[in-house]
Amino acid sequence: MQTAVKKMLSWQAALFLAGGLLAGFLVIRFSDLPGRFAPVAILALAFPFVAMMATDFRRFLLMAVTLSLPIALDVNFKHLFENQAGAATIGVSVRDVLVVLLLLWWIVETVALKKRSFHFFPRITVPAFLYLEACILTLLWAPRSDLAIMEIVQMSKALILYFIVANQLRSEDDVRLVLRVLTATVLLEGALAILQLVSGRSLALDLLGEMQVDTGEYGRLERVGGTLGHPNRLAMYLELLLPLCFGLSLLEKKRGLKLFAGLSFGFGLAGMILTGSRGGWIGVLVAMLLFFFWLVRNRHVALGRILRLAVFFLIILSSVGLLFSETIENRLFGEDYNSAIGRIPMFQIAWSIIKDHPFGGVGINNYAVDMREYNDTLIGRRFTTIARPVHNMYLLIAGETGLLGLSLFLWLLIVTLSTLVNCFRSRSALVSISAISILAGLCAFSIHGFVDKHPPGGNAQFYLLLALTAALYVLPDGETVC
Repeated sequence: MQTAVKKMLSWQAALFLAGGLLAGFLVIRFSDLPGRFAPVAILALAFPFVAMMATDFRRFLLMAVTLSLPIALDVNFKHLFENQAGAATIGVSVRDVLVVLLLLWWIVETVALKKRSFHFFPRITVPAFLYLEACILTLLWAPRSDLAIMEIVQMSKALILYFIVANQLRSEDDVRLVLRVLTATVLLEGALAILQLVSGRSLALDLLGEMQVDTGEYGRLERVGGTLGHPNRLAMYLELLLPLCFGLSLLEKKRGLKLFAGLSFGFGLAGMILTGSRGGWIGVLVAMLLFFFWLVRNRHVALGRILRLAVFFLIILSSVGLLFSETIENRLFGEDYNSAIGRIPMFQIAWSIIKDHPFGGVGINNYAVDMREYNDTLIGRRFTTIARPVHNMYLLIAGETGLLGLSLFLWLLIVTLSTLVNCFRSRSALVSISAISILAGLCAFSIHGFVDKHPPGGNAQFYLLLALTAALYVLPDGETVC
């Protein structure tokens, strides 16, 4: 018996030694690859070894997919930027690979256990799918089908992510895991934003999606973008998740995890201020007011705890506000280089486009193609170099996909919000407080959408929150009833 064990151990040692040597050789070879290919290849090589250390591979993949949301680690086959609001690339990202792995594991698990584990989530899936269909329909008349296809591919990937993740959130423990990882990304993005401000320049993290900005005559970065590549994109990311940080602090029982959630909120709020996004600031303030209002009406949290949390929020808000008061003052009262007044012709152009193409719009991701033809107003002639689409998510959707697309998106948004409201009444504190937190974040996102142009169709983070909403609604009756 001992001889057999020794032989087995010797074979294992030989196998690990051979695997280590092979891995070392491949790392050396991968280091010679150009650009982004080298780190992507090295990470792909390391992934199996990290995955083997996980006790639950499904939950490991769920965590990895969530962690990849703010990271643009990808290989692009085509890049085409012509001031469109939507996608400018077609490629494969680490997030795409992780989603495919999660799908394959789901299939293997279903076949091996011979147990059906599938939900369609019609309340959310139907309007989400119809919105995608409306966007695909615009291919029939879009002047630039290549730009349209780029956005449709991104939207399809986001919808697939939603459906797979929603089906993998099978218990409150799964939901709690995703909430913790999302909170960790807020901490990381906030810390990175502060580092960008302190250093006064980009941090050479273009591999992760950081925009490499030439500060030119200014000498320093005025606004930060984290790994999202643009200040407004970072603001939209943070505003969706900041209420979630406070919600998690109420759900955690261990002091260390409560501190982690509070610290994440503080860093995230600092990052939000440093984006310089005034629409994001307003959205977050309104969202936090709604968050506390709904908490007061929630039977799972005592009024004393809510008051202590409100005081903590005011302390953090005051501290961060004083620390970055110059940034706030400059954005609110400083020179905006006609940014505000320049949006008036943008709105007028959007209205002209919608009047000319009321049903189907000009085509998904095609707003900027013929936009200048509609710049016929007196104030618009002062801004002859208007190159960017309208800074209003709803007008942009209507301009690109018509009133049909806008109606379907609003249906999706309203159904999601109403589903979360229904979850307020859950017997589970986790479901109820999570629903309040997600709803507050979506309210901030919706408010910010009135003054920003980033479309939600290809926003993976937005669709992951839809997945959380769907999962909260259908968790087993033993855990919750929504």
